[in-house]
Amino acid sequence: MKPSITVLGIHDGHNAGAALVRDGRILAAVLEERLTNIKNFSGVPILSIPAVFQTAGIDPATVDQVVIGCLIRAMAPVREEGSRITQLYKKLAPLYQSHTMADLFVRGFHRLRRMDELNAILRQLDLSEKEVIFMEHHLSHAACAFYSRPWEEETLVLTLDGAGDNLSATVSIGKDYRIERIASTTFYHSLGNNLYSEITGYLGFKRWEHEYKIMGLAPYGQAELCLDQMRRIVRIHPRRPLEFQNTLGVYSTEVQKKLQKILAGHRFDNIAAGCQRYFEELVTQWIRNAIRETGLHKVACAGGMFLNVKANKVIRELPEVEDAFFYPAADDGGTPVGAALEGYFRLCERNGITPCRIPLQDLYYGREFSDEDIEREIDEGGWRAKAERIMDIEKAVAHQIAKGKIIGRFFGREEWGPRALGNRSILADPRDIRIIRRINHAIKFRDFWMPFAPSILNHRMESYLENARPAKYMIEAFNTKPDAEEILAGLHPIDRTARPQIVNGENERYQRLLEYFEAATGVGGILNTSFNLHGYPIVGSPATALGTLKHSGLDGLAIGHWMVHQERKA
Repeated sequence: MKPSITVLGIHDGHNAGAALVRDGRILAAVLEERLTNIKNFSGVPILSIPAVFQTAGIDPATVDQVVIGCLIRAMAPVREEGSRITQLYKKLAPLYQSHTMADLFVRGFHRLRRMDELNAILRQLDLSEKEVIFMEHHLSHAACAFYSRPWEEETLVLTLDGAGDNLSATVSIGKDYRIERIASTTFYHSLGNNLYSEITGYLGFKRWEHEYKIMGLAPYGQAELCLDQMRRIVRIHPRRPLEFQNTLGVYSTEVQKKLQKILAGHRFDNIAAGCQRYFEELVTQWIRNAIRETGLHKVACAGGMFLNVKANKVIRELPEVEDAFFYPAADDGGTPVGAALEGYFRLCERNGITPCRIPLQDLYYGREFSDEDIEREIDEGGWRAKAERIMDIEKAVAHQIAKGKIIGRFFGREEWGPRALGNRSILADPRDIRIIRRINHAIKFRDFWMPFAPSILNHRMESYLENARPAKYMIEAFNTKPDAEEILAGLHPIDRTARPQIVNGENERYQRLLEYFEAATGVGGILNTSFNLHGYPIVGSPATALGTLKHSGLDGLAIGHWMVHQERKA
């Protein structure tokens, strides 16, 4: 019997969290934002680290290695024009265009890395004597995609984000249990930062958070009216086709001054459309170049820019791409899993142990609360008079939704990553587009142009989606067929694309709910949006779920086996 190996993965920067891997299997993974109720929490995950041990039910003493998934802590960008850090950054940034200078930069700042908070929590859990190693940021991203892929063959592994450890994109070959990098782009030439995040900021949104709003807005505009302007910002390097090149000649806050000149007089919707179209053009050309260079036609992708589901659709449809896998927790929040997986495979290699690779099955890695925990919160919050215990809670939710009610669902283990996949979701009838206004104005307080997403039963995906495939994680987009009129409220209102969760046995209780809804209405999908108020993370506890119910226009909350009804004012 081969020895068991357990690895703790940690990300202590932007979108902080922790993950536990034992013998290639992900036992638990928790984002700090779900515990603090601070969206995109940036810092040391002092709550997530003990939470993964509690969730997995294992003793920290069994850990063989602790892996931190970045060399330099990736914090949210500083944008105060007058700050010393910003001024220094602006002066030094052009020096780091070359990989040599970038490597020196990383090594220098890594030596200055603050470890006091992290060391304190490791001591608290008796982990301070364990081997602690640091994993380069983009390797952590690559490991998420490569080790979780659904096939065995040699793979083209791609990472793309704003920046991490001084890089913004990498191209690697994944074979057996090894990832070999063949090209990379430094942060100065970042496609994500220089184009998408800076356009996000130019249009008045929050960089590193609201890029999805640009993607949602893009179908409303005319891309061709701004494409020439976008092409002045960044391009594929003319001599190094696996790298991007910043063509503005500036970085950080100086980009905005250039954009004001380049984009003056252009409509906001056309700017969004041009940004999205050009982003798709650059990414697909980059991938074509990488396929030509390596001869590999199966691609596995991770990094925050692969949360762009419209670009993922274009990638998947490329004739050169035989198959594509996009790791669902593609942003920095996913890196604890990648760090732990890479640490596990390297430990196995070092100790002469044959490793076990387990392809991604589901993402329900987070905390779960007992009915006793939930009942206690109901009592302590003063909800008892509005709550009833229902054993077949899925049937009750389905019937409420079919009657036009909007119901929050808090059940089972929470999802890993930025998408709600039924267990921490707001659910509604997708047949009536009027439900969109109700959700936007009474619950989510979102921008009017942003689409929702559908959860679709596996046996109905061919009815609704063109070129359908079992896309389980809301990380891919599809064109839709005429029958998708049945789930209209879950589609983009302009181009009628869908970002689906195909449900097929990974979550039996949620699938049962969809089947009840289908039996009642004949419709094989429901509207599913994340259970949170705008500006807050997905709810992480019964108390937060009940608080969200109180401060929203939800009709009710199915929490565990309890249905808590909201009193609607006349």
